[in-house]
Amino acid sequence: EVKDLFEVLFEEPLTSLNDPGLTCLMVIDGLDESEFQGRNDLLDVIARFFNKLPCWIKFLVTSRPEINIRKSLKWLQPLQLEPDNEDNLEDIRLFFEKQLSHVLQTENQESILQALIQKSEGVMLYAHFMLDFIKKNVPLTPEQLKSTLPTGISSVYHSYFNRLETDLCKELEVTELNFLNFLSAVASAREPLPLGFVSKLLLPGKSTSLVQRKVTTAIACVSVLLPVQDECIHFFHKSVKDWLIERSSYGQHHYSVDETEGHHVLSQLCIDELDEVKRKGIAGTQFSDTTKYALRHGVQHFLQSEEDSRICSLQLDGVVKKYILDLELLYAKLCVSGTASEDLLCLQKHESAKSISEECHKAIGILLHLLRKHLITLTKLPHTIFQTLLNEGGPELSSKASNLLETKYSEIAYMEYLHKEVVQGRVQSKFHCSSDVACFDVSPQLDYIVCECDDGTIQLWSLLTGKQLWK
Repeated sequence: EVKDLFEVLFEEPLTSLNDPGLTCLMVIDGLDESEFQGRNDLLDVIARFFNKLPCWIKFLVTSRPEINIRKSLKWLQPLQLEPDNEDNLEDIRLFFEKQLSHVLQTENQESILQALIQKSEGVMLYAHFMLDFIKKNVPLTPEQLKSTLPTGISSVYHSYFNRLETDLCKELEVTELNFLNFLSAVASAREPLPLGFVSKLLLPGKSTSLVQRKVTTAIACVSVLLPVQDECIHFFHKSVKDWLIERSSYGQHHYSVDETEGHHVLSQLCIDELDEVKRKGIAGTQFSDTTKYALRHGVQHFLQSEEDSRICSLQLDGVVKKYILDLELLYAKLCVSGTASEDLLCLQKHESAKSISEECHKAIGILLHLLRKHLITLTKLPHTIFQTLLNEGGPELSSKASNLLETKYSEIAYMEYLHKEVVQGRVQSKFHCSSDVACFDVSPQLDYIVCECDDGTIQLWSLLTGKQLWK
């Protein structure tokens, strides 16, 4: 638990220290950026436990005033820095003066600075974007400033996305619906979205190399907001994503997108990728970025899509059998991420899980057990999943594994036990530590195990997946 970790790593060691006679200041900048998949564990720790630390340790924490952060930290009476505060506006003036003194016309410098400060609405991020804009459009006169520069950060974002939509509609005749699907997918992606998906979203059925090049060129016009790194689209700043999905933050605008719809769009793209993997087979395949994304996240997108809790049992059973319990896809997931437990655990936690058949529940339990038990071997040698299921998967999974080994994957060497009942044994999981284990403990909920080893390390393992979480 977070509370236990805080006590072990911070409270106990620090309270045992003598007061050094001076104050130690720790700065945590951008607390709002620490959210991950809807959770902000760091916020929880600050709100609940920082007051237990010695008084000679002080913290300065900065964040945008998001609703959940305001609620959690309300009792600490945080200082609200208003954008129109004199000192704040003076900081923005100093920033513009330092960065633009060599490009502004001397006779108009003061009036231009005043106009820039007014347009910024006290947001330093605006100043950052305007600096980039002005350097590309010098010399700048007061008249140009009034007519060309947008007011406020929301207007900056709107102007960039408006330019992107115009370019795509003009060059490639992209429809408004497909453009909004693209924005929804980018906002809902569980990790930076591969470029390979972009042309499929904007121009379905026209995904040629020429179209992909044109789409990439068009997206480059908003690279300030959506930088492309490693052939994937990232968000420059969390506020860009918030602007797209949170109407309450910036008011209604043309580009408001629905995350649930984004999950639906991405689930369809991922299902197409997974179907193609099954059609081609896995042996010797080099997976594309889009296929890797689909293998890692496709099932989670489906479970979060617009059907969500209303998924009927018949439909869910079909998805489970086709994309979660399918042994070829299980093999592919092991090849890509070294584990395939996430989809199974995600399904177990889903509110519709109770409606799936007893047959599926049994298969899920067997797979989770074997993936946990043989994690080290499967991570290094993914193809041994077929041998593992052949020997320990029970009648149905064993039969499926045998069929695949004899047909589609006949080149894989494997060993079959003659007396399968002997190998079931009592071993539930194996944890390969860095040295001999000196002591260990299991969490009350039986979901984690922590151990100290003779080499001085402390290691935390998940009992659900068998994965080492930290060391």
